[in-house]
Amino acid sequence: MVAERLYERAYTTRIDNGLRIFAEEDPQSRSVSVGTWINVGSRDDPDSSPGLAHFIEHLAFKGTTTRDAAQISREIDSVGGNLNAATGRESTVFYADVPAYGIDTALDLVVDLVRNPAFAPEKVNLERTVVLDEIRGHEDDPEATAFDRFIAAVWDDGHALSRSVLGTREAIEAASHDEVAAHHDRHYHPEEMVLAASGAIEVHSFIDDVARRFGLSDTPRETEVARIPPRFRDGRHHNECAAGQSHIYIALPGPPADDPDRYALELLNVILGDGTSSRLFRAIREDRGLAYSVGSTFLRYTDAGLWMFYAGTAPNHTPEVQGLLEGEISRLREEPPDGDEIALAKARLRGLFILGMEANANRAMRLGTAAVAGREILSPEEVLLKLDAVSAADIATVIERFLCLEKLHVTTVGPST
Repeated sequence: MVAERLYERAYTTRIDNGLRIFAEEDPQSRSVSVGTWINVGSRDDPDSSPGLAHFIEHLAFKGTTTRDAAQISREIDSVGGNLNAATGRESTVFYADVPAYGIDTALDLVVDLVRNPAFAPEKVNLERTVVLDEIRGHEDDPEATAFDRFIAAVWDDGHALSRSVLGTREAIEAASHDEVAAHHDRHYHPEEMVLAASGAIEVHSFIDDVARRFGLSDTPRETEVARIPPRFRDGRHHNECAAGQSHIYIALPGPPADDPDRYALELLNVILGDGTSSRLFRAIREDRGLAYSVGSTFLRYTDAGLWMFYAGTAPNHTPEVQGLLEGEISRLREEPPDGDEIALAKARLRGLFILGMEANANRAMRLGTAAVAGREILSPEEVLLKLDAVSAADIATVIERFLCLEKLHVTTVGPST
């Protein structure tokens, strides 16, 4: 197979059936991480069946047309590896981490799970009970349900991104074998997939092995995942809930995942709310002791994003903490970050990125998640250069662009105060 070089020791190619392959070799490693990303997540569930993508992820492990669940477990255990999967709002991934000698087993399993799930009717009913129990556990978690209420309120008109990845009990109880199989057939085909690996592999032989397993004879299908961009909903919303803690979520419209200003905005987020040196952490936890958990982050999708700020606090402290959150957000305009804050934020992000790149799993995840979303893939060195190149003027630009206080969304969940 002809492979295009992405950067040193990293290559990509697309085989005849549409599957894209990304491979990064590390001669010093003694392990491999490999995964298959599918361009389908909870936002692609039918409106009548929220949770279907997550249900399919579970069911794949209950057996394929060539292996039962016990065989799947035995094979990954026989090489001392880990096999898992995760469903997000825009993609699903099946992945394995194995010692170098287990790569053939890992590749066999990952490919089999995504291509050949059996969906035996008795297994559908058996795993239905497991997923329903997972939903009940989620509903019993105050912080998880508070986030669900926030995310349902922040997007207008009940958008698909507002739904819980797990779905609803009613939908899972009603999901039929035929509905599960049809959803899998609609989305799980090679041109909607990315296979990525990092670690102790030889790129060209690895690509040949993937092509052989996926089958060059498959005919690509002209399909496209139809997604409607969400609309941000500003305003203030309270969800009454009898609990020992109040949850405060504040959001502003954020950039989609491939926005060119993302490096400057990441630095600004670190300064404001990511880490123990951040303004929010110092103002709310260190200086006043009003919250254990406080910070900010981004939720990024292919067509939208959120800049999200959070604190959990005692109900009687809710007005004060909410005021401090909003005050620190506003203060970015009045007191933009100085050179020392920017330098410290760069040092934090640089270090976290370098540490993350020490793990094959993170390197493979970086390739796969970017590729399935259609984002540009840069070398680690290019990422660090872009981060270092962010200037105070760039920070000022993103403050002007994204700190639109008139668009503030606030959701509080807890007892009335």
